[in-house]
Amino acid sequence: MERTDLKEEQFERLVEAIFPIVAESGPYHTTMDAVARKLSMSKRTLYEIFGSKDEMIISVMRHMKKTHSEGIDRIIRASTNVMEAMANVLIYHQQMMSRLSADFFRDMDARYHNLRKEFESDNCKWEEYISIAVKLGKQQGVFRTDTNYKVMFTLFRVQMESLKRMEEFFPPGITLLDAYNTISISFLRSIATEKGMKTLDQLTKKFNIRTDNDFR
Repeated sequence: MERTDLKEEQFERLVEAIFPIVAESGPYHTTMDAVARKLSMSKRTLYEIFGSKDEMIISVMRHMKKTHSEGIDRIIRASTNVMEAMANVLIYHQQMMSRLSADFFRDMDARYHNLRKEFESDNCKWEEYISIAVKLGKQQGVFRTDTNYKVMFTLFRVQMESLKRMEEFFPPGITLLDAYNTISISFLRSIATEKGMKTLDQLTKKFNIRTDNDFR
């Protein structure tokens, strides 16, 4: 089947429309039939555009990764200090997490592990950014100087990676976002100086942390 090329703007609108379907059902359980039906277009047209379901999934995920990275860059440029930048990046990431189901993460692990590896190829870039951010945060007086940041950030990443796959084990009344918000704000508080806490306190409400202390 001959492949159909779309203008970049048209293609971006299409993959952005497909993403919520993939996010809810998971990439493996997303079918071309379901996408065509929900977008009111023919399955033949989808195949003409993408060639295959796997190519569609890869195109959607690569575009969303690019969009997410661009959003993070905008946040960093607009921030007045590193604590503000880091908090707002976590809030931005929270918005993405809220769109993804447990099925999405299970499918990425079980069926699309090669694609997941591609997304994790930026780990070195991430570690370089964190190293620069920590040095700058100390200079700005918003990050503590008595903390082992390599250990702290490693533990934080392990928690976040595990969190994506543990929603089904949460007790009733605790959601994935509840856990994400609590882990994020606890992490930031653990590395903040008094100056950093002032910045953080102004942003904490954006995490929408529930303060129900009734533990049974």
